[in-house]
Amino acid sequence: MGVDHKDFEDVRLSRPVSVTDLWDIDDRISRLEDVVTRLEKVLEAFILLYHEERVKTWEMILQEMLKKEEQKKGNRNVNRTG
Repeated sequence: MGVDHKDFEDVRLSRPVSVTDLWDIDDRISRLEDVVTRLEKVLEAFILLYHEERVKTWEMILQEMLKKEEQKKGNRNVNRTG
C-alpha cells in the first residue's frame, strides 16, 4: 500500500479543479457583497425618503389644522364686530 504514480497524477489533476472552484466561489461572494452593498444604499434611501415624506405629511396636516383654526378665529372676529 504505497503511493504510486497514479496517485500523484490524481492529486496533480485535482488541484486546478479545487482552485478553480475556490476562485468561482470567491467571484460569487464578491458579486453578492456588491449586491448587498447596493441593497443597503437603496434601503438607506428608502428610510430617508420615508422619514422626509412622513415629516412633510405631518407638516401638511398641522398647516391645515392651523388654517382651520385661523378661519375659525377670523369668523369669530367678524361676528363680534359685525
